[in-house]
Amino acid sequence: MSPVSRGRKPKKAKKNKKQATKPKSPFAAEPVSIPDWFDEGIEDVLGGVGGLMACETARDLEQATCELLGAALKHTLDDENDGLDFDLFFAALVVEVAAQAKTEATEALWRLLHGLLAIAAPGVVPTLRSTIAGIESASLSEWPRSLANIEATGDVWELRDVYGTRLAVIAAYTYPGVYLFDVDMSGLSVLADGHVYDDVEQAVEAWRKKLGDEAGDAEPRAVTDTERLNGLVSCDFQVIGDEARDALDNWHRGQRRFEDLEAALKKRNLPLPPRRGFFGDADPAEMARPFVAWHIEHYGTEPDPEDVEDLAAEWMDGLVPDTRFSVSPGRIDYYMAVIGDWRDPVALALLKKWARWLGERADLPSPLMERVIAKATK
Repeated sequence: MSPVSRGRKPKKAKKNKKQATKPKSPFAAEPVSIPDWFDEGIEDVLGGVGGLMACETARDLEQATCELLGAALKHTLDDENDGLDFDLFFAALVVEVAAQAKTEATEALWRLLHGLLAIAAPGVVPTLRSTIAGIESASLSEWPRSLANIEATGDVWELRDVYGTRLAVIAAYTYPGVYLFDVDMSGLSVLADGHVYDDVEQAVEAWRKKLGDEAGDAEPRAVTDTERLNGLVSCDFQVIGDEARDALDNWHRGQRRFEDLEAALKKRNLPLPPRRGFFGDADPAEMARPFVAWHIEHYGTEPDPEDVEDLAAEWMDGLVPDTRFSVSPGRIDYYMAVIGDWRDPVALALLKKWARWLGERADLPSPLMERVIAKATK
């Protein structure tokens, strides 16, 4: 979601980014308005269904289905359509696929039904299950049926990058295998990517390769305190219109895998923390006081208390609490957008010192520190 400042200073209007509220159930009693782009999106998915025939395993089929949907979502974003209700689109797609499969259950549609079932939200699962149960053909493959009962085992690990604003949550499922939630906590938490791997070691290796030296040498640790997963729990799935393809491929699967994990942890008496936004619950003095002390020590002067409090309040608002003292290039980008709305050179100049203070406080390696400072001095 785009950064939203709290309004302590006069703000300019932000860029017009498309946003959508969480959709109502597509099977609710009240009429639901269907956006114009749904027909083309459904055609995109059905037009590519033949590609599923190359899949040889259930995991391959799940991944190919995610990519098929991701391509359709990316297409509609590129076309700048309105009504970006991706959950409602999924439900409309299920209705169309089910109708076609009942008329002629081809192998490709059979596979698509199971691929969709593997990543479907609870509201559409009954339609998929009943459609699959009503299809009888000895010529259809049996192996896709294993996607019908994916569950989380309750085993979960987490690790963070050197900056502390990128969270990897690795959870085991009955694929067999693990699913990696790659969460970007630079601003409001978002699922940047997700993927299935054979085991924890393979997932960690892939995540480290993707992040490079920013991944550091942190080792995954088993989660016994679910507060460590606040970044995942607070992931925002509001559409803003500039999502990366990796995020779109995992738009539905990421939410479904989270629900699976939540259920498994509840059975283990390790409930996840409640989903909430972290707005208005921070005391700016928590960061303002140590920054002022650092500023006096380094520059011999005390910065304007009101400016520091404004910056601290903006910085802390909405962040996962245990990342408030973390700084990264992505987080600087986020706050350059927020504070840039003020058109206040004092605030922007203060941000440069703020970034250096946090980098020193975290003892960032020199190359990583330089990237943060470079972002703050643009």
